[in-house]
Amino acid sequence: MQPYKIYIMQYARRDASSSEVLLGDFHNAPCEMGYYMWALSNGEHTVVVDMGFTEEECGKRAGRIWMADPAKNMDAIGIDPAKVEHVIVTHLHYDHVGNYALFPKATFYVQEDEMAFWTGRYVKYRVFNQAMNVDDVVAMVRFNYEGRIAFCSGRMEIVPGITVHRVSGHTKGMQMVEVVTASGTAVVASDASHMYRNFQEYTPFPILHDIPGMLDGFELMRKLASKEELIIPGHDADVMKRFPAVADGIAIVE
Repeated sequence: MQPYKIYIMQYARRDASSSEVLLGDFHNAPCEMGYYMWALSNGEHTVVVDMGFTEEECGKRAGRIWMADPAKNMDAIGIDPAKVEHVIVTHLHYDHVGNYALFPKATFYVQEDEMAFWTGRYVKYRVFNQAMNVDDVVAMVRFNYEGRIAFCSGRMEIVPGITVHRVSGHTKGMQMVEVVTASGTAVVASDASHMYRNFQEYTPFPILHDIPGMLDGFELMRKLASKEELIIPGHDADVMKRFPAVADGIAIVE
């Protein structure tokens, strides 16, 4: 098996504060959040992790700044989304599942209890549904009827060298992705840790399903990754400074 390259593709950003990303922080110190998709490729397999939100959805969300069309980002690294067969959906929040129309041939890998939660009794409460786009959830339900959802239950190998792990915490069925690279085992944490400071300081992000699940996720990503530098958080703007660029708005982990 050839090791994978991880392409970190930024498509949007927003100016936030530390109080928005660190539970219990009241300093309101300025910080920048990035919005990303990830592509994992080794020449034999290509797997996309998360699908971001659409430009239309960006216009509905205060403060989000559109930077790049996700399809153009993928084109820049030689990936045709229409041919992608594997898409890992770490969770069903609006900024991770919006561009499903780009992937007409893909199977979507979702934790079973993630889908169950967002079609269950608690979604009527704003504390949960403020981070959702109902049309995205409906699309996932339709894909399930079409046989295009592969349900994961805990740990599951997607293709050789790429494994998902359910961690809960941020959402009921939050999952992160273990990836074998030439530099060692990397972890695409997605929103299991939004920022570097979340896992480094064991301080959860304020949008939560359960705090113990998020803390357990911090522990697991540290165990899985060969070194801390190979943990890739889901929204930290510093990610684009810590890994080399291969195109405008695209960094690489090799």
